[in-house]
Amino acid sequence: MPTSLGLHVLYAPAGNPSGIYEYTEDDIVDIVAVHGLGESSSEAWTHDASGTLWLRDLLPKNIPQARVLLYGYDANPLLFTGSNFLDLVQSHATTLIADLEGERNLSNASKRPLVFICHGLGGIIVKNALIHSATRMSRFTSHLNAIYVSTFAILFFGTPHDHIDVGKWVSTSDSICYFKDGPSSLLGRHALDVISNQFAPLMRKIHIYLFWEGLKTKLVSGSDFLVGSTSAAPLGYDTERCGIPDSNHTGMIKFHTAHPTYRTVIAALMKYCRAAPDTITYRWKEASAIHRRMRESEAAELTGLLLEIPDKGPLSINSRRMSNEFVSMNEHFKPPRPVSIDFVGRDDIISLIQNAFRPEQAEAFPRRQKRFVIHGIGGAGKTQIAAKYAQDNRDCYWAILTIDASSLDTAKKSFSTIGRIGGLEATEDSGKHFLSQSKSPWLLIVDNADNPELDFENLVPPGGGGHILVTTRNPLLRRKENVGSVQLDGMESSDALNLLLKVAGLHQPWDLPTQKMGHEITKALGYLALAVFQAGNHVFNKICSLKDYLRVWQHYRERRRKRGESIDKADNSHDLYSVFDISFPMIVSKNTLTSQDAVEMLNVISFYHFDYIRVDTFIEGIRLQRRNSAIAPPLSFRARLVNMLLARLKPPLAVPRLLKEGDDEDNAICLREALCELYTSSLITYSDDGMSFSLHPLIHAWARDRIPPRERTLWATIAFNTIMASIPLPSDKVDQDPEFRRSLVPHLNTCIDACPRVFKDLDDLKSGILYKLKFLYQPTLLSHFRDLIQKSVKCGILFFETGEFVKSVPYLTLAKDSLVHLVGPRDETAMKVMLGLANIYWGLGNLEEAKALQIDVIDSKKQILGPNARETLQAMNELGRSFWQNGEYIEALELQEHTAMTFQAEFGDDDVDTLSALDNLGVTLGSWHRYTESRDIHEKVLSIRRQNGLKEDGSAIIESKKNLAMALLDLGHLKEARCLIEEVYESHKVEMGKEHPWTLWALCYLAKINIEEGNLKTAEEILIEGIAAGKRSLGENHIGILMGTGELARAYARQGYLDKALELCIDTVSRIKLHRGEEHPDFAHGMLKTGQLWELSQNWTKAIESYQVALGTIEKRLTRKHPLFRTLSERVAYLQSLES
Repeated sequence: MPTSLGLHVLYAPAGNPSGIYEYTEDDIVDIVAVHGLGESSSEAWTHDASGTLWLRDLLPKNIPQARVLLYGYDANPLLFTGSNFLDLVQSHATTLIADLEGERNLSNASKRPLVFICHGLGGIIVKNALIHSATRMSRFTSHLNAIYVSTFAILFFGTPHDHIDVGKWVSTSDSICYFKDGPSSLLGRHALDVISNQFAPLMRKIHIYLFWEGLKTKLVSGSDFLVGSTSAAPLGYDTERCGIPDSNHTGMIKFHTAHPTYRTVIAALMKYCRAAPDTITYRWKEASAIHRRMRESEAAELTGLLLEIPDKGPLSINSRRMSNEFVSMNEHFKPPRPVSIDFVGRDDIISLIQNAFRPEQAEAFPRRQKRFVIHGIGGAGKTQIAAKYAQDNRDCYWAILTIDASSLDTAKKSFSTIGRIGGLEATEDSGKHFLSQSKSPWLLIVDNADNPELDFENLVPPGGGGHILVTTRNPLLRRKENVGSVQLDGMESSDALNLLLKVAGLHQPWDLPTQKMGHEITKALGYLALAVFQAGNHVFNKICSLKDYLRVWQHYRERRRKRGESIDKADNSHDLYSVFDISFPMIVSKNTLTSQDAVEMLNVISFYHFDYIRVDTFIEGIRLQRRNSAIAPPLSFRARLVNMLLARLKPPLAVPRLLKEGDDEDNAICLREALCELYTSSLITYSDDGMSFSLHPLIHAWARDRIPPRERTLWATIAFNTIMASIPLPSDKVDQDPEFRRSLVPHLNTCIDACPRVFKDLDDLKSGILYKLKFLYQPTLLSHFRDLIQKSVKCGILFFETGEFVKSVPYLTLAKDSLVHLVGPRDETAMKVMLGLANIYWGLGNLEEAKALQIDVIDSKKQILGPNARETLQAMNELGRSFWQNGEYIEALELQEHTAMTFQAEFGDDDVDTLSALDNLGVTLGSWHRYTESRDIHEKVLSIRRQNGLKEDGSAIIESKKNLAMALLDLGHLKEARCLIEEVYESHKVEMGKEHPWTLWALCYLAKINIEEGNLKTAEEILIEGIAAGKRSLGENHIGILMGTGELARAYARQGYLDKALELCIDTVSRIKLHRGEEHPDFAHGMLKTGQLWELSQNWTKAIESYQVALGTIEKRLTRKHPLFRTLSERVAYLQSLES
């Protein structure tokens, strides 16, 4: 057993154990374990009952190529309670680096990969050690830099990353020096901030795994966590993490063979040890080159900066050593499309791009943005060249990503996808931010940037980093290059011939007649790569022979001209269209139901967005229709007669044939067969899982352009109807996959753009053009109006559910106005739409509009159904929410108490509407500072809802959890509140997306809890991210955004940034006053927070002024009965006494 101090080898590989695991000297990894406070280097890792020292007895059996070392230091907690905390940590850190560098140097292993395992304070020492190593770049100390360069991963067990209370460690011993919460016990807090800030840049280079203790440690007085989970695994750290639920701080690193967490730990170590050698080899290659450049300029001795080594790359258990000891750094590879296996030629252009970008130097000079433009006619192969360059140079870029710039919407969607790849929300700004902040080399392919109206600067991320490769038909964009451009027309004749005959399946050697025919074809096609490829594909598929191809091609081209369809002669894309025209009639000529379905499907999807069209979009509507028919309630004879009459008057629904006939299974088969026709003709491509498909943008354009102009509105309407059929109405009570509903939005937007007058009849009805004649036309128009109103509701609901509140308003407004005109405001359906629209207004913060609609509905329902009817009370419940949100707490409390009591009396305590009313009442009680009552109500509601069998991730349970969390926060029960609100936030992320307003609301609540817990930096990061996302979707003056900025001001204030907090708070209060009014309680709370900040700044006069303004608002809106009035009055009196 080694002694407890210094560095010691615990286990060294004896050789290659044959038949167990093959490794060489180059595969060996050093694993260094550093213990925590109150421990020794060996006993810390030894299981008490079994005596198992897992680093020696277990680890080598799983990772025989690992050399295990222990580092020990004097870990007496009393030594770390004084003001010399940072000096002591620094001393142990520099000793660790010196000892480790010396040991590895003597073992001829200076460049061997390193993995650290740290416990408690040991993690702080290791972080400080790596900071020390990373900054040793002068000629006299650069050998110490080897530890930083070689470090691949760190496992932190219970390491405090943001604050440490050494007094807890002291109180676990028998020392008579025990103290509790003494000032010296927390002296490490500032030091940890310093170390964490300096270590932050290193986290991009090192893989990190965070573990936290699950059991409290027994102290002299009570028990507590020595390191809480939020400190051991901060939310802001983008790392792997795991809790150890059955161990306290000391026991969390004492493993034996039966310990469940050991499998997680050893799996991580095995993964790191297998991936580390290749990565560290490549890192050393880069570091050596940087060292040489630094030696030439001696810059390192002057700057004192960290050595900039490559970022950590993706882990791969099967990583292999590459030629010249090079390992790919590529982590994200999203080219515009795969390189065709038939790709030929273009070597000169690829070399031109290669010389312009010099990708092998991208890591060394990452902050200069380079732009190269490939421009030329459509179908020339621009995208394939970009994809080929990306494939050839994949290993030189950390990320290769693509922007589809064919339109503003597709560009936004592409950046949204990049944002999601970067772990941010799927928005355009997030994608640009992700790239602009990356210090690793990346390539962005801006594909199909053809539209001259597009602002090019909006297609690239801001900042100076990265390489931009542009493909465009617009030659003017070559002005945007700064390293070169190339015009692409046709291929070289020899390359075009090679491509044609290769795709056609004609094997070499080719005879002279074949080459001659091939040259004639490629010349006629203008040597366009995509056209040549399609021609070869037709020959390969036996559509025609090579000899007959030109005759067939000319025939179809002539037919297009005779039809008189407009073709811009200045645009050479018609040559390509003629190639596609050959495929299409071959489908039509089969004259089968499948071929007819394929033609209809092509017409329909030409009015969708060309990417990610889900197959189930086309059959979901039939399933919904059959389901509703199957569960329809029995009708009277008169009702059946009326329905039969209306059915005869109703025009047939304009949808594709395969959605009208057959059962679900038949439709699915017919759909797949129709899509197969398009797939085999190379008109669509499937995703890997076969659940969605896409069209090439050019094929997409051709598919729409080939439809005669007089028929395009009809097919756009059919496409729109197909989407509408797949969206259920709220009354259908159908649960759909949220991802499916989100996938419909880009296609719905494209359809609406193609047929903007789809709701024209409803607009005319609203304006009165048809309304006066409705009785004459109603027998035929009633079904038509009903169908349009349902579609308008579906559009509004879909946009609302996907977080586009603003976009949903005009559709529900149109439906509401149309129903009021047709059937009056007291119609049941009209009132449902009015309440739905009010709910959207509530979410947007337009509360006057929401209240007006709700009051109208309540008045109507009282007259029709009575004041105690369920529907009346439901509307009153919603009005109570609006009163509360609008700051009318008196009205809200009065109405909600009445509503809840009436619900209980009429329908019972466990009725779903009773529970909803009680939940809303509990929220309002919290606004009256009746926190205990609020908590009790929310706990009761949550309990009953669970007893009623509701799903834990269902909307009702999630709402109860959110409300209960806020009540617990008000009562100071932070841990319970955090647990609940984290569940709410995660549920909303999955169901609605990260930037849905309800998700952002939960994120703001999570930040409030972090502030109360003292996790101020985490709260600040959460709020900055959430506010930015909220502004993108809701605008900067939405109440949720204003609430978030108020919390951000609190976070700044508690960190001591009073000036920053005051500036933000004053701006927020002015916005509340402007948009909510100075009588709103939120304005009073804002002035209260402003007064508190002035008080912290010891400006009593301004504090009193702010408090008095708040008092005036409270007295007007909430009366003097509100608890806040008394609290503020007493505070003003106290400050006035200080002034006097």
